[in-house]
Amino acid sequence: MSPKQSSARARTQPLHTSATQKKKRPLPLRPLHSLWRRTIDHIDVTRVTLPVRGLPASLAGVVACQMSDFHVDRDEDLDRLHGAVERINREEPELVFLTGDYFSGPRTMGRYLDEFTRALSGLAPRVGVFAVAGNHDHWSSFEKIAGALDRAGIDVLANSNRRVRIRDENLVIVGIDDLWARRAEPSRAFQNVSHSDATIVLAHNPDTALYARHLRPGVMLSGHTHGGVVRIPLYGSPLKSILKIGKEYYSGLNRYGDFFIYTNRGLGTFWVRIRINCRPEVSRFTLVPIDESVVANSDAPSPRSHATGESGPKRRRIRPTTLRVRRRRKRGA
Repeated sequence: MSPKQSSARARTQPLHTSATQKKKRPLPLRPLHSLWRRTIDHIDVTRVTLPVRGLPASLAGVVACQMSDFHVDRDEDLDRLHGAVERINREEPELVFLTGDYFSGPRTMGRYLDEFTRALSGLAPRVGVFAVAGNHDHWSSFEKIAGALDRAGIDVLANSNRRVRIRDENLVIVGIDDLWARRAEPSRAFQNVSHSDATIVLAHNPDTALYARHLRPGVMLSGHTHGGVVRIPLYGSPLKSILKIGKEYYSGLNRYGDFFIYTNRGLGTFWVRIRINCRPEVSRFTLVPIDESVVANSDAPSPRSHATGESGPKRRRIRPTTLRVRRRRKRGA
């Protein structure tokens, strides 16, 4: 039986208004400006039943939240981050996961780093907060960003893992560094992790699954794509160039072989400040053991991804591949 996923989304009230938003607009443009602000500022809390391979039965029901792709480049982005932290705390999760691209570049990182630290210091999960880097973080200065995350009480995983104890059971959080920044080392990240361990893998780029599949992830949480930026009903995103793994993985819950990948739509924007049918997102997960009979059957459909309105792809057969990230050309997703 396929895992069930609630389609309910908590549509939030507007965030507190920054100085940039208080500027008066010409009267004829105000409705369009209000609509535009709503598409990039109103955060969806997407509730997902998250199947995890090897999850002990006693950990079913554990609540975790994910944020990704903050791109804190303006005051309004900082406002949005504060709002997302508030929404996560209302969910009272055991775990919080941050999956990269906290800033777009070194200039905005330098300006907002202290406020960024203060905002994330407000996260209050019962067990802990875990983070990995995105491509933009390495192109800025991840050493400084990692220091800020550490000051906020967040455990930064760079090709490493942490074994946490919840309800007298072990759960392993694995963090794989960024693929486009040529830092991904999946085997190193899984060091001392056995195939029988229940793992939650954090990897900014969903394409990391191409190089980590043989390590038997329990589930993978990613970002990077901004949900595809534009979502067309019944089709998804028209973008086709960001991921090798396939455009199905631009957003929401999808099966990849014998495990699942969840791609968060992110909070911020980069370069083009638009979102169409693709609002900012905080993911709220309820962990459940994976249904092995579903993933073992290559003809069985993936669970429907209510976060995208699409059905996940069928199980793919992918030839073994090696990690050839040094040939990747930098792109600005």
